[in-house]
Amino acid sequence: MKPVNILRTWYEHGWLRAVDLSLADYLLDKLGDDAESVAFLAALTSHQLGHGHPCLDLKRLSEEADTVLQLPPEHASFESKHACLTAAQALAQLPNDWLTQLQDSLAVNQANSPLVLANKQRLYLRRYYNYEQAIKSDLAQRCEQQDEIDVSQLRETLNALFGVSEQLSWQRLACAMAVRSGFTIITGGPGTGKTYTVVRLLATLQQHRTGSTPLRIRLAAPTGKAAARMTSSIEGELGNLPEQFRATLESTMANRQAVTLHRLLGSQNHSREFKHNRRNPLLADVVIVDEASMVDIEMMAALTSALAPGTRLILLGDKDQLASVEAGAVLGQLCEHAEHGHYAPELAEWLADSHGLAELPQSYADKQGASTWPYLQHTVMLHESRRFNAEQGIGKLAHEVNTRQTQWLARWLQDAQSIAAENPAFNNIHTLEISGVGHKALRQLVQEGYQPLLDLLQQGPDADVEQWGEQLLAQLEQFQLLAAVRSGDWGVENLNKVITQWLFGEQVSTDKWFVGRPVMITQNDYSVDLRNGDIGLAVRTAADEPIRVLFRGTSGELRWLLPSRLAHVETAFAMTIHKSQGSEFNHTVVVMPDHDSPILTKELLYTGITRASEHCTLVFKHDELVLRATERRIQRSGGLT
Repeated sequence: MKPVNILRTWYEHGWLRAVDLSLADYLLDKLGDDAESVAFLAALTSHQLGHGHPCLDLKRLSEEADTVLQLPPEHASFESKHACLTAAQALAQLPNDWLTQLQDSLAVNQANSPLVLANKQRLYLRRYYNYEQAIKSDLAQRCEQQDEIDVSQLRETLNALFGVSEQLSWQRLACAMAVRSGFTIITGGPGTGKTYTVVRLLATLQQHRTGSTPLRIRLAAPTGKAAARMTSSIEGELGNLPEQFRATLESTMANRQAVTLHRLLGSQNHSREFKHNRRNPLLADVVIVDEASMVDIEMMAALTSALAPGTRLILLGDKDQLASVEAGAVLGQLCEHAEHGHYAPELAEWLADSHGLAELPQSYADKQGASTWPYLQHTVMLHESRRFNAEQGIGKLAHEVNTRQTQWLARWLQDAQSIAAENPAFNNIHTLEISGVGHKALRQLVQEGYQPLLDLLQQGPDADVEQWGEQLLAQLEQFQLLAAVRSGDWGVENLNKVITQWLFGEQVSTDKWFVGRPVMITQNDYSVDLRNGDIGLAVRTAADEPIRVLFRGTSGELRWLLPSRLAHVETAFAMTIHKSQGSEFNHTVVVMPDHDSPILTKELLYTGITRASEHCTLVFKHDELVLRATERRIQRSGGLT
């Protein structure tokens, strides 16, 4: 079968997007039928972009095409699987010299050509190749900014902030690292003290700035919710600083409001361009971005290009979480293997000296560190969680999944109640093995979880509507279902239908407005200043008032919007684990599907589990699918490192 016909068949059965096929048709129109192999590979590159990969890894494609392309897709019907070739079968239809044809094509590696082939291994759409190169170039320049620091004075500052101790403090090392370099990454799991560290880091930077002018500090996050949490966390932590630092930093950070990256850079309607760019850089001495694992490659390129050469860039995030929904895995790639340090000997010695230690543990030093792991010379991973004990409850479950250990996990999945009976520290993690999502045990769990919210809605506001609104949004974060997939019986779409009927009866539809409907914004909407991922709740402040949708604004204020102003929303009793990033819920219910899929990975499970602050319930039909997901890792293609 001709490659272009394979693409058309895939498109007809929903395996490819229209944009993927359109790119192939465009190239065939320009280059002729002899370019079918090039057009086919270009369509696959576009397809990969839709799955979060900035490029097509040709080496992996030739070795494991079905896995790389995730074809057949999860939603493929029985009929389509028989009508379509698999990815491996399709690749076998190409001539043996397809790589040579690609290298020789006018569509590849020419001035302004649509495709770029890097190292004969990675095929990019040019725009995404340019994003990657821009990030690498900018970070290389920032990494070269090594300020001369009086180590003895720095040690005194850190002693005042952290106290004198002969025990290794990764938070303290992170502060030293940020003072030394124009680019720093601080990574770590939930509760490892990233906000605690950042406030002390800012105090350290302010103390050791050159000149007398206060630092211009900007705080940002990918979503409005993450920005609001960052603002709240930093505001709370400022009060814990020693007095001599607190007053100075509070006056320096008179505006401590974190904003979305779109707002920081100045988004413009109907344009991919931002107000701030290389020609009009952002006025800031320090820019700190929280939840950086959610930042895709296009946004990271926009951010780095908008910063002046002397601006310090500090990224915070959990490298083990899911990568961004859009293309790229920027944070994960930049600080891969950060848990092992890989510090060059001279850096390890400097960090130990700034800390007051004789040396860092030998396991974190690496003679080849600077050449093999350049970004890790600017990265500190925080290891100790203050929220979760790695040997108890949620912390233990997250640790086992993240490290892909299945021995304890298999026992827990089989008999969680016995483990909790043996040790009360495991009372906050639960399993629910059910035959289908209509099971009465799941229904009871959901009704009990959402009942306090329904009671609050039924009660209505007393005299203070704002206070009632605050209570509603706080209650909305107490209980949340997270699903691994969107479609199918165990997916978000069906779960929302089922839950709506359980709570409100069959006369209520998930796509209609009703009091008590939680909604998620699915596209950035600048006309109402809402971002993709923002959560709202449909309420009625009085019997004779229309329904309003309650949101938390980017400055922390309450916003009451008419439903007619919201163009892109969906019901959110259940949301995908991907969409939950940057959020935290008291009780999180993680729902696994009833069949295996390449998207079920340890990163997905880990992210879902760590959205819980107090309780986590894992719902599944087959425990072996949980174990299989734990053993599978995300491998996003890219050439950042």
